[in-house]
Amino acid sequence: MGDERVRVGVEAGAGLVARFGEAVVLVAPDTAADDVPTGELLHLVETAASQAGPPGAAVAAGLAAWISGRTPADSPAFGLVAPVDDGVVVFLRGAVWAELVGSGATRQLSGRQALTWVDQVVPLPFDRVSIGSEAEGPVRVHPRSDLRAGVVPARGFVLTPSGGSPAAAEEIGSAAAGRVGTAEAAEAGSERVDPRDRTTTTQTLTPGPSPAPSADRVTPVAPAGARAEPAEPGRQDAATAGAPLEDQPADTGATVLAAPPVGALVSEGGPTVLLDRDYVLGREPHNDPSVQAASASPVVLHDPENLISRVHAYVSVAAGSVYVRDAPSVSGTYVAAPGAEDWTRVDPEPTRILPGWSLRVGKRVFVFQSTGATRHG
Repeated sequence: MGDERVRVGVEAGAGLVARFGEAVVLVAPDTAADDVPTGELLHLVETAASQAGPPGAAVAAGLAAWISGRTPADSPAFGLVAPVDDGVVVFLRGAVWAELVGSGATRQLSGRQALTWVDQVVPLPFDRVSIGSEAEGPVRVHPRSDLRAGVVPARGFVLTPSGGSPAAAEEIGSAAAGRVGTAEAAEAGSERVDPRDRTTTTQTLTPGPSPAPSADRVTPVAPAGARAEPAEPGRQDAATAGAPLEDQPADTGATVLAAPPVGALVSEGGPTVLLDRDYVLGREPHNDPSVQAASASPVVLHDPENLISRVHAYVSVAAGSVYVRDAPSVSGTYVAAPGAEDWTRVDPEPTRILPGWSLRVGKRVFVFQSTGATRHG
């Protein structure tokens, strides 16, 4: 998807919207004034966008390094859209939202759905992707607004394939805002998206005291849609993988969130990995094909002693059970039952672990803490 085929409409405001080639980013109004991290973020996106090919993967790799060791308090809330093969990827962090519209199906995401960031691949075809700040509410974009390049003060943006019908986009925007106020939605020449006029459900995981912040990080991927039964270990749900928006389950009146986690892998002084999707662990997990295909999320583990391989291990969730397998790695991946004196090395075949078990990758030790949804049979 080339930048010449994408239209980016913006609404003026106190935040910042920047377009670098095919990548577009919103820095939320309440955090854009923090010049140093905002400047670093914009430079990161500009650098990734200057590389050959769709910049989505390069943006993901850059964000992983940039957010390492940062807390939401010392980095801006942002929403970002960048092309990948056959679609775009949406990144959200903090108090920002995204609305994805395609062929009558509407999906809404929030940057608050993850401890680090939410990323969602939106396959073609789609009608529009809207990004805004939770503090600012709906985004209204004039039909002639079209940001081609650079940085402008704005509170949000709407990205549409330029071949789409502007009239259709306005009609969808007005319908979304109808429950908030018909008169406001009918203002001439405006598209409107109201993320606060939908039912939002949150999941709370309380496995115990939260570990201290670490340079290690995890990148959750918000699933394309809820599923009744998870796929087999290491496999993406065939019902939704790569399907157009109209083929994926979506409720136009409710926010679609990640499936409830069956637990978490908790490490002292390291990341907490919510067990609601597949993960790749290692020093450079973004190099794994499953991460590049958006069927798994990367967990970056920093290791000055080089005991952890670039792609070290896989963790998957299937039908309420948790599985671990080696990549394979040089130093190995190990598990241990509660109270066990010795570690057991796992092979490239999935090994099921139960609540209370420990997982060792290099010198990093994770403990599987259950939320009660884990299958014990």
